[in-house]
Amino acid sequence: MSDAPYANLAQRLVWLRRPPRILVGDDPFVAACATQLIDDAWQQLRQGNSKLSDGPVFHVVGVHRDGHGGATIHVAPTTYRMNAVRLVGIASGFVGLGTRAVAHWNGNVLVGLRAANCASYPNQWEFAPAGGVEPNEDPAVGIERELLEECGVQAKGRAIAQALFFDPVVATWEIAHELAMTQPPDAPPNWEYQKLEMVALASMPEPMSACARQMQEIARRIMENNQAV
Repeated sequence: MSDAPYANLAQRLVWLRRPPRILVGDDPFVAACATQLIDDAWQQLRQGNSKLSDGPVFHVVGVHRDGHGGATIHVAPTTYRMNAVRLVGIASGFVGLGTRAVAHWNGNVLVGLRAANCASYPNQWEFAPAGGVEPNEDPAVGIERELLEECGVQAKGRAIAQALFFDPVVATWEIAHELAMTQPPDAPPNWEYQKLEMVALASMPEPMSACARQMQEIARRIMENNQAV
């Protein structure tokens, strides 16, 4: 399926000096195709991976830079299936909102190999952890929770929003955070990852997801700033 509707967003990267504001509209997201198509495609995906959950998520209506290093994200409520069905060719028009981290410890970054049955980027390496922004949860708190749930590691301090970028492959705006860890993972990852590893940023494993490639510049700045401290 063509990614043409997202082509003008693909190069968008907003550096942040403060967390973005998320403004929730009153009207729910309305899909660009028939609801039955979405429901049928969702059942198909669920047959392949029963762990998929149709929880509440945000559809991004628009993103605007604020002055002085900020951004405002306008969102509408919907559910995860609106995003997932795009992977089997259903164009719902959904644009998601995710939270990600460059999690680091002792000069290395945490990366994970996505599971084969993941809905996005299966069998590819990415910066871990990652997840969707859940309604009524601060994205920084959410990525700290994902670190514990997906990787079994406690955050050393509060996650700090560093950048906002658009991933055209899965049609999501992503809030990228810096996240220091108390220790490297010492337990098996949850079902979303086959492996977790600590690596030097210059030695990222392949195959790497397109999203991870976009995040390399963000990770480089984070790690250089930490070395300078």
